[in-house]
Amino acid sequence: MENILVFKIGATCFGIETAYVKTVTKNLEGVYAEPLSGIGVGIAGYDGQKICMFDLEKKFFGSTDIGLDACHDAEFIVVSFEGNGFAIPIDGTADIVQVSENDILPIPAFAVRYMAKNIFKGVIVLGDKLVLVLNVGRLFN
Repeated sequence: MENILVFKIGATCFGIETAYVKTVTKNLEGVYAEPLSGIGVGIAGYDGQKICMFDLEKKFFGSTDIGLDACHDAEFIVVSFEGNGFAIPIDGTADIVQVSENDILPIPAFAVRYMAKNIFKGVIVLGDKLVLVLNVGRLFN
């Protein structure tokens, strides 16, 4: 069994294994810009360390950068992967759900038409919603 934190970016529901989640917070220290490649939008301080901020909205939907001004009031999931910290701005959390490996289904092609399919572990169905479950190893490598 796995615990999945379900969160929203725009109207889309995503999930991430809670084993990688350090916290959900609005209290990052010193959000500032720094030239980063890909989906990185800046650096913030958390728990005395500098962590990279990643804009998943830009990655998945091709949207423009969220902008650092918006980050000062945003909610973040702080993720730990291979000793590094990452912050993901989100529009809100929904719940933590417990699922088995069999509950995580392959992603239908229509759901990820413009997205990089390999960074998803699969999809879970919660009522009338599809939750795209991120593969943290592929996302941050």
